[in-house]
Amino acid sequence: MADLALTYFVTINELTAHNTGATQEEVAQAAPSPLAALLEPYIPYTPFVLFGLLFTVAFGLLVVNRVKNLKNITAAMILALVTASIPTVISYVSMGSRQAVNAGPDEIPREVRVVPDSPSTITISWHTDAPHTGVVRFGVASLTPQTARMYVANDRTKVTDHTIRVTGLKKGKSYEFEILSGTTWYDNAGTPIKFTEK
Repeated sequence: MADLALTYFVTINELTAHNTGATQEEVAQAAPSPLAALLEPYIPYTPFVLFGLLFTVAFGLLVVNRVKNLKNITAAMILALVTASIPTVISYVSMGSRQAVNAGPDEIPREVRVVPDSPSTITISWHTDAPHTGVVRFGVASLTPQTARMYVANDRTKVTDHTIRVTGLKKGKSYEFEILSGTTWYDNAGTPIKFTEK
């Protein structure tokens, strides 16, 4: 058992992303509705239009009620301005969250190791520069999404040091895996990480 711990099946300094930007977007969010796509160019003008409408309504109500108090007119303007700015704030927050899903260097799996624990068990470990939830897609070579099993690292917590234990391996069989870090799948320069159980 002592020499098993010193043996690495695989050691890779840094993995490479293998899904395209379009795939990252699919992982992170659903496609926008046709109505949202139609209205998106007009969103920057929304506060001005809403402010004008809301202020006209509020001011009209004040005039109808013959209220000439400056405080009430100011309150109506502030209320109209705040209400009118809500769609724009939501739009900018939405655009910001879409940009945040792009893969960054902080989610690249580094120092990837496959270490045998016993004749039928291995530990897969890696490091990321920032805390992320890690997932491994693992299976017998040749790996396909349909035949692979998914293993979530560290009880679904966001960490920088990730560890997954895989049991039930058979001697002499070749296995492959890929790592999902953040919103991106990573492999070894375009091919799944491969090793053979000894």
